[in-house]
Amino acid sequence: MNRGLRKAKERGFKLDVTTGEWVGTNSDLAPENLQSEVYPMVRDTCNVLLIEPTDFPEDDAASYLASLQAVLERAIQVVYKLEEDELASERLGNGKTLLFWEAAEGGVGVLSQILEDSKAFQRIAQAGLELCHFSDQDSHCTQACYQCLLSYRNQFDHPLLDRAIIKPILDQLESSFITLEKEAGEREKHYQQLWEQTDPNSELERKVLKAIYERGMKLPDSTQILIPEAKCKPDFIYKASKVAVFCDGSVHDTKEQQKQDQIQREYLHFTCGYQVVSIGYNQDLSEQLTYLAGLIS
Repeated sequence: MNRGLRKAKERGFKLDVTTGEWVGTNSDLAPENLQSEVYPMVRDTCNVLLIEPTDFPEDDAASYLASLQAVLERAIQVVYKLEEDELASERLGNGKTLLFWEAAEGGVGVLSQILEDSKAFQRIAQAGLELCHFSDQDSHCTQACYQCLLSYRNQFDHPLLDRAIIKPILDQLESSFITLEKEAGEREKHYQQLWEQTDPNSELERKVLKAIYERGMKLPDSTQILIPEAKCKPDFIYKASKVAVFCDGSVHDTKEQQKQDQIQREYLHFTCGYQVVSIGYNQDLSEQLTYLAGLIS
């Protein structure tokens, strides 16, 4: 809906009711022949995708959201081979919600494809990281350029755009999975079951499970299940991927425990065919989960 010129004092536009022509602001038509406050409106039906970021820097929210909007729009265009005018976006709700829609008439169903593919945002994030030169050590782009975030369409946002501020979210999305609402209910139920089965004395085990859940990663099939052939009980098991996860707290720092761990986990790997992932309490959890996500996807 077009509510009129921004600089005009009057709302809407004027229309000559006798000729059907638009009238300028300085018209001398008689009032009975003039219809004021006319709002041209167009109606369309298209797929939309609404994204509500839940964690962003409050002190730099405008820059973060504008940059995230720009990189997602361009990355979707790259991944799904869209022309620039086939996808549009804007910020809603005090600028804290991102709305994407298929601008081409009829659309191509890209936004529906994204929701139907659990790994869609992994590819979008990878494209975004490449667009923002994070894999190019020779790039001379400092904050944003026309090869990454800048475009003619978002020129009003140019002072806000900063590729560095969105790298953490792109790294996180690179190992993310999309879960639909029905699946989310089943996932929540499975998560609660796993939580109840964890070792109540292991703070690290519950911390790892919570991080897996919050990152949207695939949940383990079971926890604390004894594997007789290896005489050990991994903290988490992914059956289809044959991945066994151990959460090693400080008790695993002793030489005796480390020797026992090595024997059990070698049996698990060579005899039972499991890939073994040991998550240490004194190592970066995010990096370890990124590695795990690559094994279970």
